[in-house]
Amino acid sequence: MSKSYFHRVHEQTRTRFWINNPTLEQARLAIEAGAIGCTTNPSYVSKLFSSEEDLRVVNRAIDLLLPYEKNDSIVASKVQQMMVARLADVFLPLYTRSGGKEGLVTIQGDPFAETDTSLIIEEGLENRKIGENVCIKIPVTTWGIEAISAMVERDIPTMATEVMGLSQAVSICEEYQRVSRKSGKTPPFFVTHITGILDDHFKRVIKANNLKLDEKLVKYAGLSIAKKEYELLKSRNYPGIMIGGGARKLEDFTELVGGDLHITINWTGTAETLIEADMQAVSRIEENLSDDEMQLLKDQLPDYGRALDVDGMQVDEYYDYGGVELFRTSFQKGWNELLALIAQRRRNAE
Repeated sequence: MSKSYFHRVHEQTRTRFWINNPTLEQARLAIEAGAIGCTTNPSYVSKLFSSEEDLRVVNRAIDLLLPYEKNDSIVASKVQQMMVARLADVFLPLYTRSGGKEGLVTIQGDPFAETDTSLIIEEGLENRKIGENVCIKIPVTTWGIEAISAMVERDIPTMATEVMGLSQAVSICEEYQRVSRKSGKTPPFFVTHITGILDDHFKRVIKANNLKLDEKLVKYAGLSIAKKEYELLKSRNYPGIMIGGGARKLEDFTELVGGDLHITINWTGTAETLIEADMQAVSRIEENLSDDEMQLLKDQLPDYGRALDVDGMQVDEYYDYGGVELFRTSFQKGWNELLALIAQRRRNAE
């Protein structure tokens, strides 16, 4: 296979490409194109409904579970495990060849149970049984930070997700350091920045308040925070690898190229588009909005300042921060779609 855009990115920079919420076919194509890992979220199974073959597999899994489980939420969790297990199998050879440095696949639990630390931990430990290359994905909130600590203590690969602000990144990196020193464990650890979803939150605030902001500032708001987060993690020599997520435009990948970080993107509309464009691997990580432009955003959008400033939020504010709430709501929507399908299959079986 000829070298694609992502192969060039990998050869010329330290930036690495992951694929997000793929079908099995997309996962295989992504690996051929250079993907070193795979992310999923709680809406993953619902996204498979658009594929006739994948929906057949989902329905079959549901039907097999229904006679043995009366709780639809538990059925949903088990179906998610089964679908993620298929991805883990696809990425396992990469994990094995790399000695565990590549080929990880993430899974995140029930989005309606994110304020129950014990349940998050229980889900994480159960999901870890899927395979040796499974990475547990947990939101950086009051409850999630405690659960991530439990994963670190058990030497389980973890991805700290739903990070929108620098304060969240600082909280979880310092917690990892604390637990790692105490336990002696240093499992693989990833710190996200959810660029596109944060932009979506800013856009809805702008619309709701009829604000007039320069299009360039709106376009690069989330990315400007991502680049500051990367700069902060490196300057403080924090543990783990930053991973860009929640991409909504090509720039959510291309603007981070050049950094010693990973970026996860969807196949349709992003990865395949970048491959088709066949552009050069240009380093953009050092380019950012000016201080004056960031100040303009802070003046107009208080939530931008809360995300940009290292002390912009306290731990108990993370869960209700607008971008985090928006991301969680999208997961809950997807989870509800899966629950609706399970309920329908149960009625049909009665």
